Amino acid sequence: MFNFTGRTVIVTGAAKGIGKQIAKSFYDAGANLALCSVERDYSDEILTEIAGANRERIFGMAADLTKMDALDGFMKEAVKRFGQIDVLVNNAGVYMVTPSVDVTESQWDLTLDVNLKSQFFCSQFAAKNMIERNKPGTIINIASINAQSVVPNSTAYCVSKAGVQMLTKCLAKDWGEFGIRVNAVGPGSIPTDINKDIYQQPGKLEALKSRLPLGRQGTVGEIANAVLFLASEEASYITGQTLFVDGGWLLS
Repeated sequence: MFNFTGRTVIVTGAAKGIGKQIAKSFYDAGANLALCSVERDYSDEILTEIAGANRERIFGMAADLTKMDALDGFMKEAVKRFGQIDVLVNNAGVYMVTPSVDVTESQWDLTLDVNLKSQFFCSQFAAKNMIERNKPGTIINIASINAQSVVPNSTAYCVSKAGVQMLTKCLAKDWGEFGIRVNAVGPGSIPTDINKDIYQQPGKLEALKSRLPLGRQGTVGEIANAVLFLASEEASYITGQTLFVDGGWLLS
């Protein structure tokens, strides 16, 4: 459906779940891929799942994006490998369920650093590369329905994702003059490792489905499709928007 042949795509937090599916979808569409995850032993198995034995168009490395030297090192390595950045997908994220009265400073800082700070500085690096090359590109931030919908005992997460939605608008406004488009995708209920414990609670999944107008959870592939659309030329006049892929959750 989409063709990204010859374009370089960076996906953060690509070791599993939504990030890995986004990476695979871009690879299947012909892109060069630079991937990172915080896992120390960023697995060759992940690259094999995405690309098979061919490593010409893909590389991955461990990078803790809360550390500026690690973030900068990963982004520089992506440019070294492929010469340019055309698409950045800021997917890395953390989610912790903690009553607001018990949230610690370290939990707050980690959540905001991963979910918001890393998105800004990865975007800044990518934008500088695009501006210096005079080659406009696209940035896709992964937000959440929790940018607008409150989940109990998830204050830091909800605040961080609301920040992502505003960050998307600010960067789209600032960088539009260079032809850089910045948008976000807000996933709804998508079964991944980050939330699997929640839906193992008795009655939780059934209650969710009864609330959703479409009556089901989404898939990682449906999120990836939205990301590829916003990164494509088919979305060439869309910027500063958050596309909620939520089965109608925000309607309910």
